[in-house]
Amino acid sequence: MAGIQFPANEKGDRSTTSFNKEVFSAMANSLGAKDLEDKIKSEKDWRHKYSVHLDQVVERTLKLQDASALSAVLTKGLEKARSMDFESGSVAPGALSQAMTASAAKFTTSKVAGSGSVVTDLVVPYNGHQLKGSELEGQCDQWSSYGTMEADCATAIKTGAKKLGEMKGRTFLVLGAGSELGPVRPLLEAGATVAAGATRRPQ
Repeated sequence: MAGIQFPANEKGDRSTTSFNKEVFSAMANSLGAKDLEDKIKSEKDWRHKYSVHLDQVVERTLKLQDASALSAVLTKGLEKARSMDFESGSVAPGALSQAMTASAAKFTTSKVAGSGSVVTDLVVPYNGHQLKGSELEGQCDQWSSYGTMEADCATAIKTGAKKLGEMKGRTFLVLGAGSELGPVRPLLEAGATVAAGATRRPQ
């Protein structure tokens, strides 16, 4: 599978459990806490007991008085957390750090300028009706009173509906732009500029 991946463990599995244990055991090692490092590595029920070990890592880290020692522990954890693999469609998996320094010739960009009219009203289809303006606000209040949505959710929709016309001239970075539930289409319809990170697959 192409993309960023968790590194393979000793069994060849790309396990999130193994990866997390490696990150926090590395921090424990940097703390000089061999006992904690061994406990993390040997934990058989990480899914349910990881918080116990994480609490101990945090507690011991916070006890450090030397800024350089604290920096070393945090740096070690970050380095380990970033030690992911990367696989492109034509190259075998390798370190993400190496992929970041490799040529990006395969990545291309293109610009598409729209010509349609800007949509300034938020319209929500509901029970055969196209709700907008005061009608949408009233329905949101009803949903809130029914318990269908939280009051702050209703407020967010009503507030956002009034600001839809302010999208033109603003730029949004959207990753996973091909997602069916993503915001690319409504943002473009509202006149916004979208820097879209598209899927790797040509389809």
